[in-house]
Amino acid sequence: MFNFVSKDVRLESALEIYDAAMRSNFYKRKYEGRKKPSNYDSWMKLPVLTREEIQQNAFPRSRDMLSMPLENMIVISTGGSSGNARYTVYTHQEWDLFCDTQAKVMKIFGIRPDDRVANLFIAGHMWPSFLGLHETIKRIGAVHLPISSNIPPEEIFSLCVEFDATVIISLPTLFVFMADLARKTGQKMPSLRMLNYAGEQLSAEAEKHVRESLGVSDIRPAAYTSADAGLMGYPCKYCKNGIYHIPTDFQLIEIIDPDSMAPVNAGERGAIVVTNLGRKSFPVIRYMIGDDGIALTGECQCGDPNPRFKLMGRSGDDFKLGGGFIAMEEFDRALSETGPEFSLNYNVEITDVGNQVIIVLGVEAPDVKKAGLLKQKLYDSILMRINEFKVGLKLGYIDKLEVNIVALGTLPRNPRTGKIKKLIDRRIA
Repeated sequence: MFNFVSKDVRLESALEIYDAAMRSNFYKRKYEGRKKPSNYDSWMKLPVLTREEIQQNAFPRSRDMLSMPLENMIVISTGGSSGNARYTVYTHQEWDLFCDTQAKVMKIFGIRPDDRVANLFIAGHMWPSFLGLHETIKRIGAVHLPISSNIPPEEIFSLCVEFDATVIISLPTLFVFMADLARKTGQKMPSLRMLNYAGEQLSAEAEKHVRESLGVSDIRPAAYTSADAGLMGYPCKYCKNGIYHIPTDFQLIEIIDPDSMAPVNAGERGAIVVTNLGRKSFPVIRYMIGDDGIALTGECQCGDPNPRFKLMGRSGDDFKLGGGFIAMEEFDRALSETGPEFSLNYNVEITDVGNQVIIVLGVEAPDVKKAGLLKQKLYDSILMRINEFKVGLKLGYIDKLEVNIVALGTLPRNPRTGKIKKLIDRRIA
């Protein structure tokens, strides 16, 4: 269990991070003319940190967010395309702390030294999941099966069967593949007792299919984590889907109104703002993570005094797929790059059909026939910019990516504002 730390002690830790941040060029500029916060009210008046600020001020584009020399560190990707990827750095000691917290969560889940844990995250691309899970499993003392998702699903399934995995950790889409293969081949993993998923939501229909096909009783979401901010929430056995405890000894989490920037009341939806209390090399202070949440009141049945919140999904139009956050701006860039034949009025529809993800880009054009000649070029530009799509299509997690060109004024608009809702994510209940 995570230690409970009072709000006052959390603020003291946050102010130590503030002191470290003021050794960086970025925070010196950002907080110029401001006094150091002296209490919680003045702390909440610090401007929030945005994703764009991290992108522009992090290594390798800049070293301005670093509070110390670039040495004794690990660099990991936090999402975005190859040309616009976001990176962050941890000292090796901070990375160890990152993995220590994840190991605590896995122990709460009941993962034990005698478990054979199949690591089915994607390796490479500077993504931290596969590497981090290796470190986490090592801390528990369990047997690590470092299979990855970089190989064909049939081979993944065969290895899990051969080594009789007791716990499998991956993305929901791969679990669905494995469930289909189990039904097709009749093969089972007799000792399989737990599936732990991250990166996406698992629909009720998909969960039922996976549970019945693989014969597993315990299916649960992983901890609420980001590469930028680290562990932000962990579920106990009493937490329903989307509800997490806050690790108060590791994070200072606020829920605010994104317009007024004022804190919202418990029970009200707001933007999640996080301050990592364990990172001084690359301080993350009041970072608007991009998710909405609701603070919950009352005690949890598990007896953990750490407060809980309910994760309500993404703020704005960005979305999560395959463990990475996809910025809608990448579609703007792809359209602009392809040519003036396309309007920047578009929408992206994501559906889960037969437990497989289908992505459709609907885009308006002044001359549909002329724009149609550039359809493949646009498709290729999207894949070049959004590596998660390329990997997903290659490994089969995405069933298909379509480009649908329509006449101007065709896409549905808000009758009051005339705006196009750019993201239609039908995976979200």
